[in-house]
Amino acid sequence: MSHQVIARKFRPQTFAELVGQQHVVRTLENAIRTGRVAHAYIFSGARGVGKTTTARILAKALNCVHGPTPQPCNQCPACLEIAASNSLDVLEIDAASNRGIDQVRELREMVRYAPAGGRHKVVILDEAHMLTAEASNALLKTLEEPPEKVIFVMATTEPEKLADTIRSRSQHFHFRALSFAEIVQALESIAKQECFVTEAGALAVIARAADGSLRDALSLLEQALAYCGNQVTEVQVRELLGVVASGILDELTEAVETRSASRALAVVHRLLAEGKNLQQFCREAIGHFRNLLLARVCGADSDLIAAAPEEHPRLARAAAAFSEEDLTRFFQILLQTEDDVRHKPDPRLHLEMGLLRLVQAARLAPLEEVMAELCGEVAPRASRRSGGTALSHPKLAPAAVSAPATPAAPAAEMRAAGAQSAQGSGVATAAPGATLEAPVPTAAGPLPGAGARVAESSDGLDGAQVAAIKTAIASQQKFLAELVEHASRWEMDNGEVRLYFPTERRALAEMLQARESMEKLRTITSGVLGQPLRVCVKLEAAPVLLSTVRAGQSSRELRARFEQDPIVRAMLERFGGRIAEVKGRGED
Repeated sequence: MSHQVIARKFRPQTFAELVGQQHVVRTLENAIRTGRVAHAYIFSGARGVGKTTTARILAKALNCVHGPTPQPCNQCPACLEIAASNSLDVLEIDAASNRGIDQVRELREMVRYAPAGGRHKVVILDEAHMLTAEASNALLKTLEEPPEKVIFVMATTEPEKLADTIRSRSQHFHFRALSFAEIVQALESIAKQECFVTEAGALAVIARAADGSLRDALSLLEQALAYCGNQVTEVQVRELLGVVASGILDELTEAVETRSASRALAVVHRLLAEGKNLQQFCREAIGHFRNLLLARVCGADSDLIAAAPEEHPRLARAAAAFSEEDLTRFFQILLQTEDDVRHKPDPRLHLEMGLLRLVQAARLAPLEEVMAELCGEVAPRASRRSGGTALSHPKLAPAAVSAPATPAAPAAEMRAAGAQSAQGSGVATAAPGATLEAPVPTAAGPLPGAGARVAESSDGLDGAQVAAIKTAIASQQKFLAELVEHASRWEMDNGEVRLYFPTERRALAEMLQARESMEKLRTITSGVLGQPLRVCVKLEAAPVLLSTVRAGQSSRELRARFEQDPIVRAMLERFGGRIAEVKGRGED
């Protein structure tokens, strides 16, 4: 007898043997058991997930001599004929090559006759979406009023291309792609039955390459057996499929972690020297960083990680070097790089640029950390100042702070993010790439240090309670703790906690008033004080010395006042800008 490939030898013959399609199996078994089998079905899904196989099992279940039964015997003549594809009552038609109206007319004539030996005549249309519009219309009447004992099963990978009139006359089942673990488990079972040795890493490589298709995985396993013999190793499978070694992916991860552009470019050089496909490498890098993200989010023991179990600890150690935001950013960069490598000329150039973006992305600081650091710097500077603070007047406009002409890329991104986050608050608003707007200082005197003016309230909130609230906030939200440290005093009255900020801290007060921040502050405060409370943020009624702001005050004096403001100075140092011009609010 000639050799039979694994994909055919281990094709499921009963509903119980189907892998990963329990929702379809349960529905069909119940329909057969209760006699509610429909006259037309649509089986859709990716290639190699069991659509045609399920149609054949359905035909056996209906025509078995012991049936109709959800468990066909696979021993009677009807079952054996259907399994061998020579049953007169099961018509399997390739709609891709028989897609015209003439073929459909012939089919209509064939189904008019009663089954030759079984109970039902089953028509299986593979790639049913390939039927022409005329052929689909010719099939409609038959689907709407089919001859007795005729079942239509239309298998397709693109159900949206089927005519709506056909879909409305059929029951639709979508076959999902199989998971990594399901494919590996099926391959291990077959390897055990066939008595050949496989490494777990080799099966993991095959399962990833199959991309959810069990038939593809079985075909790759057959190919690996022909290449490796009865002992399938990971190294040989990677050589066979052109998959890069796991060490190269680890080297890329280390290059990103150490922010080494030279090591990242060396990875590309090594790939080209070994004759690897750059697009394939991009896809594997995407899968690798996905595994790192899952290890970071779900833990090393997660079943979602598409890797052999012994690789999970190594992935968890590599993922610990990055935050979730970092890994998400890397994932997006690699997706764009893969698209560039696939569609644009000079794949090497685009891959190199993509890996350099990975290295640069690792250097970016989260905006919350930048703002928290900036807020923490302001108060100590204010306490060290030798002069007084600048004056405030309704007619004074914020100062314009221009950015450097050629900023570094990470700094430019942080400047843009900071300007957008604080727009309208006086922290930083600017035209793109041109200016940042500094806050208006007031005449309230020198700025206090962080928390220096937090006062005990006589309205039911003492210093110990305030300290407990701050401690609870600091343990949960570092950035939120930085903001509340700048409140001048706390009050509580009629179930409402009020935080007062000096007018020179307007920007911080507005940042605290964000919906998410207020909700977190309310939850923490209520938990510490043991009662449901409302929380609001208010500005102090800071004195404004109008007599010190003269109508003809020179721009030099105004500029000097802004240059001494601690928030302006912190913004200038952090974002590398300079004060370009200071004007009164009514000036052009």
